[in-house]
Amino acid sequence: MKLVFGSLLVAAMTAVGCAHTEVTTMENVPSNKPGIIYLKAGDRAPAGAPQLVWGRGTVNISVTGASPSGSATSEAKVNQEMIWTETEYFTDYRAEYQEVVVPGTCSDFQCTQSAGKSELWDAFYSASGDRKAAALDAAISGIGEVSAKNLVAKGYFKSKPRSWAEFSREINMAADRNVIKRSIATMVLENNRYENITKLGYAGNTCQEVKRSCDLVISKLVQVPFQNSRDIQKRRIVETRTFNVTVNVTGALLMQSEKDVITVKVDEMGKVVAVDGEGYNTYAMTNSSANGQNVVVDVKAVNRILRPLPNNLIRQESFVLVGDKPTFVLDVDPQFIPGGDDPNAQLVIDYTVQVCEYGWTGTCGFSSWKNLKMASAVITGARTTLQIEVPRKNKSQLLYRVTRKNSIFFDSKGLSERESDEVKAPK
Repeated sequence: MKLVFGSLLVAAMTAVGCAHTEVTTMENVPSNKPGIIYLKAGDRAPAGAPQLVWGRGTVNISVTGASPSGSATSEAKVNQEMIWTETEYFTDYRAEYQEVVVPGTCSDFQCTQSAGKSELWDAFYSASGDRKAAALDAAISGIGEVSAKNLVAKGYFKSKPRSWAEFSREINMAADRNVIKRSIATMVLENNRYENITKLGYAGNTCQEVKRSCDLVISKLVQVPFQNSRDIQKRRIVETRTFNVTVNVTGALLMQSEKDVITVKVDEMGKVVAVDGEGYNTYAMTNSSANGQNVVVDVKAVNRILRPLPNNLIRQESFVLVGDKPTFVLDVDPQFIPGGDDPNAQLVIDYTVQVCEYGWTGTCGFSSWKNLKMASAVITGARTTLQIEVPRKNKSQLLYRVTRKNSIFFDSKGLSERESDEVKAPK
């Protein structure tokens, strides 16, 4: 198969350091040797200079307790990719405050003897030019600093409104002429109407509020679409090389139910560039060789990662009277009892017998429990039974911990200490 390339890609390849002295067809390129990569006819060329990058071929080999040593072969594909960046345009959203018309209720006030006597009005009209906006902002609740500046700059409130009706007309006129937002008028005349009619001196001796249905304009935070852009990385596979990777594993320490995964990575020449292990052992490569498309890797386990005993090791436990004697019964999962694969290990229970020394109240409080004796026993089967000698008339209980000692698979910390039920020996 012959591929066709154009002047754009030739220039791009030169830009990333790919210089060639002759044009070679893919049929003339030796297997697994670097060659010229051509765009196929009809392919969309990158908008900018692309990079040609070889990736890594990866194989994953499972190692189990049933076969901790042995060989496995898997196929690794190594891709050469053309990588470039393009700008993508898309519809995005941002939050913006917008004026929104909503149905509501408007209030009109009919007041007598309300000439607008107010210290706030006095402060506004006596303020110097550079302080008038701040004084108006302080006088009118809901107006805000920006709207107050606009009102002063456009010559509003040159004379004091003599009534709430005159004040309302001034605010509405400013909103109609876009000096302030219509939502600001709603804040002043509706949301803050009781506060403003009082503090501006329009309440008078008698005020009657007349309500009517109306459309209100409010400022609401809404999601607004806009065109956004982002740089995205695009890739195209232009060549693939296939290697048969054989992994020889030795030295893994695994129980029957355990599994490790060894990952081997090779480059475009079949060279092993990384060996990693995930599971219960750490691994290292001891040797590797490549012959054409065949790669052989020798891997050895160098260290067992000791793991803690699982809590589900204990299936159940009980501390009851059996033939008038306190008897502790412990059931464990037998797969965690050491066998021939862990010859020096023991599953051990270490326990402390506690008895209650009744106080003057005749009950067992927290401080009434005293240690009677400490002992240990080896767990050799799924069920372990321990008869506990305690003084008669005393309540007793066990504090115990299960540990797997001298193990090549588990650490020696053991399970967390547990507390049994309480038993009272007969008189």
